Amino acid sequence: MKRPFVSRPDDKAIERAIMTAKLYPLMSNAKWVKLIAVLIANRDLIQACKVKLIWEDVDVDRWLLIGEETSYQFDYYANAMEAMITGTPRLGWTVYKEIEWLDFPRFPRDTGEAQELHTIQLKIEEVSHFQIDASADNLRLYAYRRP
Repeated sequence: MKRPFVSRPDDKAIERAIMTAKLYPLMSNAKWVKLIAVLIANRDLIQACKVKLIWEDVDVDRWLLIGEETSYQFDYYANAMEAMITGTPRLGWTVYKEIEWLDFPRFPRDTGEAQELHTIQLKIEEVSHFQIDASADNLRLYAYRRP
């Protein structure tokens, strides 16, 4: 089945969005690759992870898809991931510098089970130091700092 063409921002548009919003980057592509590898290795801990892209409102419904079939050099690469973020009209590739933050809610809306946020945070911190806001109900990992 042929996928419909969906316009996506190019590198210049992404850089303009970062500069216009005065976002300060907190993560490199290498750090993203290591983080995704740890999330995939610990997918049994992660029921849901919301994604906020730099040019979207907070209420846009996007989620990181991590499954048994996700593997390095198939779904994620040195500077982007393919088909790992939900939502329309976007399909296909998302470069790491498009992601503003990841949210791990304690109680994902579609499941009755709580996520173990402290355990997820410990696994994430095995990779590197990240800017994380943790509360009883949510764990947010920032890829950018806003002014």
